[in-house]
Order: sequence, then structure tokens, then C-alpha cells
Amino acid sequence: MGFNVFTQQQVDRFVERGHVTLEGAIPRERALAAQDFLWERLAERGVRRDDRATWQEPMVHLKEAYDDPVFQACDSPRLADAVEDLVGVGRWRGRGTPGRWGWWPVNFAVGADQPWTVPAKGWHWDGIQFRHTVDAPDQGLLMLCLFSEIGPRGGGTLVADGSHQVVARFLNEHPEGMELNDAITRCNQTHPWLAELTNVVPGEQDAAVRLARFMDQETVDAHGTRLRVTETTGSPGDVIFCHPFLYHAASQNHSGVPRFMCNRTTPLRERMKLEHRGHGGGGDDYSAVERSIRNALGARDHHS
Repeated sequence: MGFNVFTQQQVDRFVERGHVTLEGAIPRERALAAQDFLWERLAERGVRRDDRATWQEPMVHLKEAYDDPVFQACDSPRLADAVEDLVGVGRWRGRGTPGRWGWWPVNFAVGADQPWTVPAKGWHWDGIQFRHTVDAPDQGLLMLCLFSEIGPRGGGTLVADGSHQVVARFLNEHPEGMELNDAITRCNQTHPWLAELTNVVPGEQDAAVRLARFMDQETVDAHGTRLRVTETTGSPGDVIFCHPFLYHAASQNHSGVPRFMCNRTTPLRERMKLEHRGHGGGGDDYSAVERSIRNALGARDHHS
């Protein structure tokens, strides 16, 4: 199978870990122009770029989704091609349709007064607006779109490598579908590593101990899934493409640099196809998202 943007190695990484970063998915100058636009919106609230004394709140929410020309310029054929490298050509419902960008939780200094650690609260996968099944088309991918420099401990989203495989197996056991919050609660309860991560099973809460437990070491569960918490970093214009089942959580910002990012979804035209499709077999019949789910369920596909 050929890809327009990603390499086979990058796609395989996405299948295994549940996320992959595309540097410069949005041209840097366009991402920085969008950041300028957002600073103008913040200035309307009295938060000025050139006056740190106005940065009074650790987090400022711009609860808007924008489709102004500066954001329309961020949509590009390369970004759309990257989406389709992972969900399949012609299967993204939004291709060619101008999207809206938002909301914006601008992280100035969340948790800057506390030791940096792996949180126990806030772990989730997305999709409050639909009922979750293993083949649901509503999310497609989660894109984490960066509009500022995000260095280590700079407020980048935390992701749980491999957790998409755990969720795939869990949802496969519930073909009737589940509402998001119920699904997350029950999934946390039924998987030992997630139970410890989310403090369902009370564990050590010391910051350094949790960093060592969840970020510095990898856990392999009973199904062979490799689990570890990773901190995402990047530059303006980078996009982190996440599997729709990937657990993620907000992190603290110790950097002193305001973090600008937003999430976007890529809903599919139809349900994912997880059964044999009758076109000669093999991995060429499945998108990377589908292949990752099939792998989690025990069906290993050949790919080229």
C-alpha cells in the first residue's frame, strides 16, 4: 500500500502505538498567523501578549471555533492526504469541506506551582456526542493541532501508548454500544494498568513515583499490548494524529510559554470495516485505523 505523506514506518508506528506526528502538517507561517489571531481575541479579554502581568489565569478558554481566512489557510491538501493515509482514501467525510478550528484552551501555567507528574484524573478518549462501538464512524481520528512551541513539560497532551488496543478489545465486547463516560469508567475498571493509572485501584500518588511508573517504564499487558504514557511536544504547524480510541489527558505547563492548540475530528463516511472484505485479502483492504483494531482483536494482516 502506498502513502502520500507518511512512510510505512510511520504508519506502522501509528498502528502499534496509536499516534504519529507530522511535522509541518500546517505551514509554520500560517500556524503563527493563526496564533496572532488568537492573541487578538485574548487581548479583547484583557490578556495581552506583551504584558505578562495580564496572564493572571493559568488557563484561558476561547470557547469558539473559527473559520476566518487565517484558519482556512491552515487546511491544505497535504493535511488531508495525511488524514487519508490513516483512514483510507475517499473515506473522510470532511475532505474538501472547509473546517472550523476550536475550541482553544490556552494553557499559560496550569499546575506550574505543583511538581510535574502523570495525573490520575482526566484520562479519556473523545466522543461525547455519539454512542461508541468498535466500528463507529463518528470520530475517525483525533488531530492535535499545534499553534505554538510546546517543549518538554510545556503543556503538551499526554497520551497512553497502546491504550487504543485496550479500548478496541473492550468495545468489541459491547456490540450494543455505550455512552462515552460509562464506557471509560468501565474500561478503567476492567484493565489493571488503566485502573492503576486512573487511580481506580488506589496507588502511590507521589509525583516522582508516578513518573517512574507510567513514563519511565513500559508495561506489557496479558494481551501483549505495550503501554506507556508519552508527553507530546512540537512546533507551530505540527499535528499529532491519534487513533480515535487513544487515551489522553491534559498536562501541566511548567515552561512559562503559553500553549496554543486545538483538537479536530475526521468523521468517516461509513462504519469501519473490520471483517474480511473479499478483495483478495491482506492488509491492503484495511485502513491503518482498521488494521490497528483488527490487530488488537487478534487478526494480523499482511501489508506492503
